[in-house]
Amino acid sequence: MSLIAHFSPRPSRKNRAARFDARPAADARQPPVSPSALMMLAGGGLIAASAAGWLLGAGGDNPPSRPARYAALGAALLAGSVLADSALEHYRGNYRRPAMGIAPLAAGATLATALATAISRRALTLKSAIFGASFTTGLFGLGFHLKNILERPGGLSFNNLFYRAPFGAPGALALAGASGLCAVAAENAAWRASEGTIEEDTGRILGLVTAGGMFGLTAEVGLLHFRGAFHNPLMYAPVAAVPLTGAAILAASVEPTGTRHATARRLLGATTALGLVGPLVHAYGVSRNMGGFGNWTQTLFQGPPIAAPPSLAGMALTGFAALDLLKRSAREHRHD
Repeated sequence: MSLIAHFSPRPSRKNRAARFDARPAADARQPPVSPSALMMLAGGGLIAASAAGWLLGAGGDNPPSRPARYAALGAALLAGSVLADSALEHYRGNYRRPAMGIAPLAAGATLATALATAISRRALTLKSAIFGASFTTGLFGLGFHLKNILERPGGLSFNNLFYRAPFGAPGALALAGASGLCAVAAENAAWRASEGTIEEDTGRILGLVTAGGMFGLTAEVGLLHFRGAFHNPLMYAPVAAVPLTGAAILAASVEPTGTRHATARRLLGATTALGLVGPLVHAYGVSRNMGGFGNWTQTLFQGPPIAAPPSLAGMALTGFAALDLLKRSAREHRHD
């Protein structure tokens, strides 16, 4: 023992307790179900919600218009992504708070309602109420996640944004609700159009919702891919393409010329492709973790999240709905 250590004053009992208590012990509580049971529950939830939506919409007369179908299918993709992703991510948090079970349940209800909206135009008022509740739940989730980040040591820092409750994740549920409301609005606009009502205002609203969703998804994807150090060049693709798509649909909504309409449609197609190919790329990333899918009870929860990319395709479908409603104005600009 050195002389400095020998003659250094010993910390008081209070200081020693504070030192030992500075880093709390790991939470001994375990998740309520096993990983395999969780996967069966999440898969069963997706199947049950899809079946419920089909049954609720089957047999209806007067199928919805194409813009309404696009927006409703976009809401369904977003809701399905939230259902699977939130079930896994909240499992990582041991479902320590009862509110953590709300997101998968709300996403399942939204998925069923969105599929029913894509099939039938019945009960639009009830569907609007469910979509509105989903939108509100997503906003509350954003608040809870932000509170979780700010309460951690360091507050709003990159470390907390990377490894605490993902700030933007509940926004996908809010976007699912907004897309569902857009589907109802598109159906109402298509119905009124037969009486001579112009659809441009509704299309512009859908376009602005799509643009806002694209910019929000860019922030979330960019943050998580930055956390991954962009170690794979493919990680740059959504960060580059999605904001361009948002800007294109925003420009087409403000002034729907033929050129802007065509550009936005091409970029929406590229974003849809990214959303559909993304799960395969993320699955490859999971396979690269130690143990690969042979150790799926660990690697699947380490990420990258396989269920997240379809939200890009879901938002793009809402953009296609907006362009369909704006195409009349685009044709008028082309003739001018």
